[in-house]
Parts: sequence; structure tokens; C-alpha cells
Amino acid sequence: MRLLALFAVLVILFGCLQPEQPPDNATNQTIQNQTNASQNVTIIVGPQKNQTADENVSQPVLPSNQTGPTYINDTNASVGIYFINVGSEGLHGNAILVKKSDMEVLIDAGPAQNANRVVDFLRSKDVDDVDLLISTNADPRNYGGIATVADNFGIESFWWNGEVVNDPDYNALVKRMASITDVTVVERGTVATLNGMRFEVLNPPRMGFGDVNNDAIVIRLTDRNFSILLTSSIQTGAQQKLISEQGDKIKTQVLQAPYYGVGAGTSQIGIFLINAKPETVIITGSADESAANGGSRDPFRKLMEQYNITWHENYVNGTLRVATDGKTYAVQPANTTG
Repeated sequence: MRLLALFAVLVILFGCLQPEQPPDNATNQTIQNQTNASQNVTIIVGPQKNQTADENVSQPVLPSNQTGPTYINDTNASVGIYFINVGSEGLHGNAILVKKSDMEVLIDAGPAQNANRVVDFLRSKDVDDVDLLISTNADPRNYGGIATVADNFGIESFWWNGEVVNDPDYNALVKRMASITDVTVVERGTVATLNGMRFEVLNPPRMGFGDVNNDAIVIRLTDRNFSILLTSSIQTGAQQKLISEQGDKIKTQVLQAPYYGVGAGTSQIGIFLINAKPETVIITGSADESAANGGSRDPFRKLMEQYNITWHENYVNGTLRVATDGKTYAVQPANTTG
């Protein structure tokens, strides 16, 4: 796999292929009102069993020219996980900021059309540089804003999945990252511990799927007794493989709905929810539920209601913050929590 990853980087550095757009799926319905997660509800959950004790963890990921953490190590600090609202009419997108003290990880940066929202939000949170930037896959709705972020902030490290794709823009982005920072190809089993937070990659597996969506990076993030599963754009194939091969690792308190909560991301998600057992689901993307934008989320909402899962949608209340002290967690609109 490492040889394949090296080949992938060489392909990117010395020649680009032709563009390929990720598919959209599903049927149509426009969202009217959120039926489960209320407009200003805080979810408080009591202490959970420690899910990270006695596990081996790696040292923080650092640029090759660094000898120690570039942030203040404060493992007892609270954590804010921000699902930035980067969607718009006809356009989904993902951008997630993980912030603990002055350590910041950015996972995707939304579509290029809305990149300034990400830049403005990072500035509002006093981000001066990004300790780790993760591009989960070659979906322009996820990676499109990364170049703009790199124009405005220093990037200490960059993760991607090493997939060779027919997308010159994505290939150029990876080439640019390789010229300015430390670049790491990650796959299932990659683990890094940053300021006491464990980032474990569960997907893609070593052989991959050969599919932009199913090869998206899935991260299990744990901090003390808190867990959240960040699923990017995975669809049925990757979900099934995670169930069969990752077992308890997909069990989580908070789950990011895969593939914006639409189409092939949720068409067979019932078994995934049964295995992951989330208490709370965060749905990202946009309020546009037209057929062209992936279709209605209503079947997904009804399923979560049936399983007694609370959900929140960042295109309804704006950017959402999941805050945790490692023992309890709360979900609120970011503008009410700072």
C-alpha cells in the first residue's frame, strides 16, 4: 500500500488526469421544519465508560522540520468540535474544526464557493495556524475551500487518503500541500494523539474501494470518555465493511451523518445505526433536498426517530458546536457558546 501511495504522489507531482465528479443520488423534498432537534436545545449526557484506556497511541503528527508540539499541551482542556455551515442552495459541503486549547485540526473546508465562510469562522475562533488539515476525499464539496484556507493560514501537517483520481484540481491541491508542509497518506489503522485527543482512521482499508465516496477518510475521535465518529462521504459499501471489520470501534456517542444524510449515504443506514448506537447525529450539507442535490432526508429522520436518536442539522441552526470536557457533552448553535 505504501508503494501505491508513493506512486500516487508521483502521479500527482508529475502529471494530472481528467476530472471526475462524485455522484449525487435520491428523490426530492424541501425541508420545512426540524422535527426532532429543537432550535436551541442542549444535550447533556452523563459520564460514559472510558473508551481509550489501555490503548497504545502514537505521538503528535508534526512537520518534518519540527521537534515538538506547536501548540500548548493542555490535555485537561475542554474540546469544541464545530460543524461549520458551508452549504448553500444546490450545494452540500463539509468543514469541521476540532479545537482544544490552542491546538486546531481542520477536517475538510467545504466547497470553493463558500470558502470565505471557513476562513472567517477560523478567524473568529482565534486560529492562527492549523496544526493538522485533513482532506477526507476528492469531493470538491469537501476539498474545494482548502486552497483558500492555505492562502490565509499556516498548515503544519496534511493528511489525505492517497487515492489516485481523475481530478486535476484535487491533484494540484495535494501537490501544493506537498510543497508547503508535511504530507501523510493515511489508511485504516493510522493513529495520532494530539493534545490528549486520539484520532484513529477506520477507513479506507488498505485495498480501498476505487470509489471517491467509499474511500473517504473516516475518523474515530476520542477524548477521555467522549467519542465521535466523523464519516465524511462514505456510502453503503464502506458502511458495511466498517460493520463487519471494525466491530466496537464504530460505536460512538455522536455520529456525523454520512454523505450529508442523503442518497446512498443513508439508503441502507439502519444496520449501521444499530451497530454504531449513537445518541446524537449531526447532519451537515445544505437545506436543499431537491432530487439534484441528493433528495429528501425524511426517511433518515424517521429512522432516527424510531431508534430514539436525537439529531441536529447545521443548515437549520447554523454552525453547530459539540462541546465536551471528556465526561459530558453538549450540542448547541455555535453562536450561543462562543
